[in-house]
Amino acid sequence: MHIRLKPLLHISLLSVLLLACSESDEPTIKLSFENQDIPVSEKIKKALSLEYISQVGMNQEALKYLQDFYKERNYAPVWINDSCLTKIGQNLKEIMQQPEQLGVPQGRHSNNLGKNYVQDELINTYLIARVANDLENGLIDYERKEKKPVGYIGIDRLKEYSSINEDSDIRLQFLALGPKDSSYVVLSKGLMHLMDNYPMDTMTFKVHTIKKDTVEAHRRATGALISKGYLKVDNDTSKLFIALREFQIQNGLKPDAVIGKYTSKALNESTAHRRDRIILAMDKIRARTAYPDKYIQINIPEYKLRFFINDSLKSDHNIVVGKDENQTPELTSKLRTIVAYPFWNVPYSISSKEILPAVKYNSDYLTSHNYKIYKSGEEVDPTTVNWSQIGQNSFPYKVVQSPGRSNSLGIIKFVFPNNHSVYFHDTPSKGLFGADVRAYSHGCMRTQYPVQLAEAILKRDQVGYRENKIIVDSLDSIMYKGNRRMIKLIDPIPIFIEYITVVRKGEDMITHIDIYGRDEEYLKIMNE
Repeated sequence: MHIRLKPLLHISLLSVLLLACSESDEPTIKLSFENQDIPVSEKIKKALSLEYISQVGMNQEALKYLQDFYKERNYAPVWINDSCLTKIGQNLKEIMQQPEQLGVPQGRHSNNLGKNYVQDELINTYLIARVANDLENGLIDYERKEKKPVGYIGIDRLKEYSSINEDSDIRLQFLALGPKDSSYVVLSKGLMHLMDNYPMDTMTFKVHTIKKDTVEAHRRATGALISKGYLKVDNDTSKLFIALREFQIQNGLKPDAVIGKYTSKALNESTAHRRDRIILAMDKIRARTAYPDKYIQINIPEYKLRFFINDSLKSDHNIVVGKDENQTPELTSKLRTIVAYPFWNVPYSISSKEILPAVKYNSDYLTSHNYKIYKSGEEVDPTTVNWSQIGQNSFPYKVVQSPGRSNSLGIIKFVFPNNHSVYFHDTPSKGLFGADVRAYSHGCMRTQYPVQLAEAILKRDQVGYRENKIIVDSLDSIMYKGNRRMIKLIDPIPIFIEYITVVRKGEDMITHIDIYGRDEEYLKIMNE
């Protein structure tokens, strides 16, 4: 009995051992195909399972996309050969680990690294599909003020991105496949240059203006410029001023090497934050609807108004925009009317807060500035009013300034419908157009050389100015006579008032001061 049971015991133990080996080795057998002597296309086919790709953070949606892409290629690889990543595959892997170079924030996509070359193949393709979708469709929904969901570019477009080669900079090849907007191209190249040549520090510096302490301002500015890569030594004052001027030029400031309010503000921005503002500006360009053949574009932080026809610049003007407490809005509308020698219907906020105190201080203020006051539609003689009894919150009059060269709107204004009651216009105060930061108005846009702008517009709208199909006075004649005239455009011109802080200037990139701080809201959305 004892002798007969021993073989059975041996058989049972052997079965247990074999079963244990089989269970522990099963995952190894399933995942060891990367090292098997089989065609690489067969390895990719085996890798396209949810169990495999989930190891590097991909999901069912990603699997379906990759299966569709590689099935069309008969599972041929793009970035690997029989044993490793190709040179271009390795370069692409490095770029995808730092997608900010292309204009996509670091945290937007998983940057998991593959544990072997087959995983690297799939990860490269997966990241290209997602990053390219961002480059073509944008990151932020600006109407909803929320981040767009991550998506995948179409398979046909992915084929184009997958055809890049190692003969030139991969980033430039991606750029060539993206938006064709000339400003976008300059900003993209500027972003690459910034990241290639300057450390992406996150340091901020408490640089004060020279009014507070010149020596300390220069000391702190030196530290900031060294950190940002503009200076290499800190003991040469002449090089400090050269570096300051270069920095001011790149930030849209007057290159006077003086550390004023806005130069100190720009110095206090980290290079990484500047990089993110470039990416945001690129994304705003992606989000634009296509401009029509004829349009006016106004960019608030650049303090510029431009008139284009068929991508050709016809008129270029400096403007003054609203103060921080009276910010100029972003909007889209159509210019319909040009008014020569306009009245100024003074907004209640200005008449009650600014004109009323001036009248109380100087009883001749209204007369000397050509203001008239009205109540219930009837003109009121200001000398009959007891101004001392009128409070700011109970100001009962409508104030209107008569046309003329001293009118606050100057001699011409441009009217377009909008909910903010803003427009652009001439001004008798010409001195501010030479400032580098021009945020001084109550919200409307004061325009340099507005008559020339009107001429450029009207020249391309109609021959003379028609009333009842009869050609009437030219603009020169109207301006000479000094008569108030409303000129209706036959072809209203689309207007786009935008807020983009990083812009193209020729072939250079300029980073302007975020004068209203509007970038911060979108940077938070972009980087969350």
